[in-house]
Amino acid sequence: MVSLKMTRRGFLNTAAISAAALSIPFSLKRSVASDNKSNNDKKIHISQNWCEMCFWGCGVTAYNREGRVFKLEGQPKCPKNYGKLCARGNSGIYQLYDPDRLKKPLIRTGKRGEGKFREATYEEAIAYVAEKTNKAIEEYGKGTVSLIAHGSGEHAFINLMELIGSPNIAIPAYSQCTGSRDIGWWLTFGRPYTTSEPIDGANSKCMMFFGRNVLEAVMVGEAQRVTEGLAKGAKLIYVDPRYSKTAAKADIWAKIKPGTDLALMLGMINYIVNAKLYNADFVDEYCSGFDELKEAVKDNTPEWAEKETDVPAETIKNICHELASAAPACAIGPGRRLTRYGDDTQHVRAIGILNALMGSWDTPGAFYKISGMNVTIPHICEIEHAKGEEEIERVDGAGSEYRLAPKNLGLENKLMKGILAGKPYPVKVLFAYGTNLFQHYPDYEECKQIVNKLDLLVTCDIYLTETALYSDVIFPESTYLERKDPISVVAEKYPYVKYREPATAPLYNTIGAYELVERIAKKMGFNNHFKTVDEVNKEILEQLGISINVLKKDGVYVKPIFDGIYPQAEGKELEFNTPSGNVELYSTFCERLGFDPIPKYTKHEMPKGNEFRLLFGRQSFHTHARTQNNRWLLALHNFEVKAWIPKGKAAKLGIMNGDKVRLVKGDKKSRELIAYVTDEIHEDAVFIPHGFGRLSEFMELAYEMGGASDSNLCSNDTDPISGASAFHNAFVKIEKV
Repeated sequence: MVSLKMTRRGFLNTAAISAAALSIPFSLKRSVASDNKSNNDKKIHISQNWCEMCFWGCGVTAYNREGRVFKLEGQPKCPKNYGKLCARGNSGIYQLYDPDRLKKPLIRTGKRGEGKFREATYEEAIAYVAEKTNKAIEEYGKGTVSLIAHGSGEHAFINLMELIGSPNIAIPAYSQCTGSRDIGWWLTFGRPYTTSEPIDGANSKCMMFFGRNVLEAVMVGEAQRVTEGLAKGAKLIYVDPRYSKTAAKADIWAKIKPGTDLALMLGMINYIVNAKLYNADFVDEYCSGFDELKEAVKDNTPEWAEKETDVPAETIKNICHELASAAPACAIGPGRRLTRYGDDTQHVRAIGILNALMGSWDTPGAFYKISGMNVTIPHICEIEHAKGEEEIERVDGAGSEYRLAPKNLGLENKLMKGILAGKPYPVKVLFAYGTNLFQHYPDYEECKQIVNKLDLLVTCDIYLTETALYSDVIFPESTYLERKDPISVVAEKYPYVKYREPATAPLYNTIGAYELVERIAKKMGFNNHFKTVDEVNKEILEQLGISINVLKKDGVYVKPIFDGIYPQAEGKELEFNTPSGNVELYSTFCERLGFDPIPKYTKHEMPKGNEFRLLFGRQSFHTHARTQNNRWLLALHNFEVKAWIPKGKAAKLGIMNGDKVRLVKGDKKSRELIAYVTDEIHEDAVFIPHGFGRLSEFMELAYEMGGASDSNLCSNDTDPISGASAFHNAFVKIEKV
């Protein structure tokens, strides 16, 4: 077995990174770079990129001096961030130079999870993967190959799956995050909500969010729009069991009992309808099912909602009046990671209904209309399958058992369950790109059983994560600052394309996903022509009619849009791609599928005795599970992982602020956390930040931090409409260490 690590001193010497370069403060101004450029033109290299410290993809300009990247700046023209970068974005430099990064291909030599690997050449590792994959296909069929992927390189691996002819692709962004939101929005308005978060916060008079911690999540552009609106005097209403940073800026914070959001929404709908606070003109012209809605919520009064939610009836009424007085320049946001209680599609339907009652659609201060580029994205290789070839049944049930779940996005947890069960057929090969199964599949032990059912697990990542620890072959991906990827086309209020070029040559023996996939495909025997990234970019640029120099200068090209952003305000006829052609307060499609056409409240199980409902979410300096090894970001919370614990219950358990604690669920125990005892969380809940409790010692800082893994403690339920996951139906106990 080879040593997978290098001492930090050895790394610094090898990479020639000075302490000064690593300690560049976040607050450097553009003028500093400009002065350096004018004085040292031959020493400063400027490149354009988009950030991948999370998946918002903010535009980034990178500065390299004498081979070292020393500064990152937001691109002023990028609609995603307009020149700003959050802490995570700035910390991309640390990720680039992190000594814990994967540096070369590895092949497993010990048992899965032991951490015993040997170094390999790309030729050897790729040949190993190709041989094992072809053998599995020969024995079990094309569907035996599967993919779970997250990140800009996912498209390359999707192309590989298309070449093979397997449908078993799962993109966690749907089933683990936004699936229920997009389906609920589509059922109501006939279009998905989209990842652009299209609330027109800058022009809003009143915004309301249910658990969408918009000022901490953080999508930089979205946070900018919201704060701009607040600066102009907009009201902010925030519903959350926890006093987050967004709650701190709110005019009204509704400290709701977790699991009762839908009851609050139905109470609001009841009051708005009966107090005649709704926008009658919009409802009469564009909505169907109003009478049925009124009848359905007749018993869901604010007083009823108070008993369910712990939010006072008067507060509920005040919220309704605030929204109505601002309408239609108001917006109730549907949140983002809507994988909570299993009724999340109906949760979003209720939010959609509230917006419809306010007339908040395609008008300033409400929701703007997303536009796209008239661009056909080229495949990196041409793919043709024989005509009449029988379609292979999917393992996860997307598009069949879960009819509304998109086949191109799939259902990760159901795919994993299918691997475990070996039904409807064996899935023996799994490619994991940029994703850590152990950080988002509920139950570590079951996840181990699943990966041990595989003949081949291949990981392509930056770090030796828990998933990599259980892999047969590990390919180290170049970081986003080291590689060139195809131009990305983004639908937005002002649609744009963004450009990625290397800020530095790869520091180690790493490559990007596109090169890796081409080499695997060729070794498997596919002779399809693969386009280079430059060839793909040329095709896109020809369709746009612009030069590559535009992107090299600004990093982005933004399509001018002069109308169509606010169709309602522009006097245009609104269109809704629903069965009725209207906003469906009463969903005829839900009815046809056997689901409630109007959302109904069903009580969820509540914690008993000294139990707490487990809640988890983002911090402003961490997203997903890819930043927990970043020293710069860990320093922002003093290298501590805290559990928010309500003061009353903490006192009964003898827990004081600063105590070391563990979360317990049955025979499962978390690693250590620091107790944050507070009145600023509902007494039924405990909150932990996502992405900690790591098992892989090869991510040294993340491992040393300890903390609790929410994925090992949360629920594994399913929304029956969208097929997406539900994680918050789990209860834990807390014990002092």
